[in-house]
Parts: sequence; structure tokens; C-alpha cells
Amino acid sequence: MSKKKEIEESLQALENMKNMAENYEEIAATRVQRIKKAVLETRDFLTELSEVFVDLKYSYQKEIEDLLKKRGKEDQTLPTLLQKNSKTLMVYMSSNGKLYGSVTKKTYRQFMEGLKEQNKNNTDILIIGSAGKQMFDATNSNVEYEYVQIPDDEISIEEIRNLMKIFLKYSKVVVYHGTFVNVVSQKAISSSVTGDEIFESKTPTNIPKEERFIFEPDFEKIFSFFETQIISALFKQTFAENRLARQASRVNAMEEALIHIQEETERLNHEKVRLKHLTENKKQIERLSGLILWDIE
Repeated sequence: MSKKKEIEESLQALENMKNMAENYEEIAATRVQRIKKAVLETRDFLTELSEVFVDLKYSYQKEIEDLLKKRGKEDQTLPTLLQKNSKTLMVYMSSNGKLYGSVTKKTYRQFMEGLKEQNKNNTDILIIGSAGKQMFDATNSNVEYEYVQIPDDEISIEEIRNLMKIFLKYSKVVVYHGTFVNVVSQKAISSSVTGDEIFESKTPTNIPKEERFIFEPDFEKIFSFFETQIISALFKQTFAENRLARQASRVNAMEEALIHIQEETERLNHEKVRLKHLTENKKQIERLSGLILWDIE
């Protein structure tokens, strides 16, 4: 294959990549604009709701202590609705698709750092999304974990219900996910969804207030209902936050790709022009050589 043909094929491949990147960028930008307002407004509401949840959980723990004191030493078992396994569940929320830029890897790195700080015997792992599964399997082949796959763009009530069956077994559930700062900046954060600290707080705020709630008529059933509803809402928000961060990260990734494509296209075009000049010079030299031979004869 001639050098000229190789350059032309490379230019055509770059043009195809450019069209694909532009399409991905446009779709991602449209999705960011469509979901950003709802995600940011819900973030503020759930952050305030989680403050109530922190207080509620504190009051609930005090109720349990009072309940066990009343029962005496011979009966220290909790009602079924209140039983937890005293473990922490660490959840890495990734994606099924790729080309989401750097936020997925940022989140994975933070997840792995958080995992190192945990007591392995008191911590379980849940990975959401096939991209996260691939990354974890590549570096932690001997570590056990549970895997769940849910769609990148929507999560159904049934999928939420199945996840709640897992979450409600644990004393603490921490979700590692991306969060949207602005179109050019997305961060990896961890969020407790079980009332241990204020949701998406920048610094740990696990010091409870002294308020006590009155549970009427049955405190375990009432708390169980609120726990399920609030944890579901907080997790749905982490899903939405992660989705928004991924789409914004994809916009940035595609913009960077377009810059690289443009630079490579310019380089190949310069190479094409240089090759053309070399070919013309070669032909000119051949013509001049022919004229010189005629003159000699």
C-alpha cells in the first residue's frame, strides 16, 4: 500500500471518529441539560431530609437501648424488623457502557482507598455496573463481592426494591458515586444512605443532636417504614447524581477527543502535502535528468 493511500485511509478513519465523537457529545450535552435542574433541586431537599434521618436514627438507637434495659439481661434479642448484621456495605456505582470520561475511574480509585480503611471481616462489597465489575475483577480476583446490573439511564421500582432487601440487612451502607459540580468538573464522593451522617456532606457529620422522637404506636414498625423510604430516596439520588456526572464527564471526554482528532488530522494533512511536494520534486528531477541526457547526446 502506498504512503499516500495510507494517509487518506487514516484521514477517513479520523473523520468517522470525529462524527462519532460529535454525536456522543451532543447526546450527552442534551441529557445534562434535561436532568441537571431536577438533580440539583432534589440534592438540596434530600440533604435536609437526611439531617432529620440522622436525628431519627439517633432517637431510634436510644429507644432500642431503653427497650433492652426494660427486658433485662435474660432477653437482649431485638425484634425482627430491627435486626441488622452489624456490618458495613460498600457500594461502588459504575456503569455498563464506556466512554464516560474520567469520573468512573476517579470513583473507583476512591472506592478502593475507602476499602483499604475498612475492617475486611466487617465489610461486604456490592458492585453496580459491568464496567466496575471488569475493573474490580482485573485487580482483586480473590476478593468476594456481590454484583448487580441495572440500566445506566433508568432504575425501576423493582430494582430499587431488590436493592433495599440487600441494604436493610446492614447497619451502614456507603455508596461511592460521581457527583456533578459543573459541566467541566465532576467529583467522586461517598455518601451514606443509612442515616449515619448527612447525605453528600463534605465532611463527616455523625454527631447526633439530642432531640428524641416519639414513636406511636409501634416504634419498630414506624422506623422500619421511614428507614426504607428514606434509604430508597437517598439511593435514587446517588443514582441520578452518578448519571448526571457521567454525562457531563462524557461531554468533556468527547471534547478532548475532538481536539486530539483535529491535531492528528492537521498532522496527516501536512504529511500529505509534504508527500505531494516530494512526489512533484521527484518528477521534476526526472524530467530535468531526461533533458540533460538529451543535451548530452
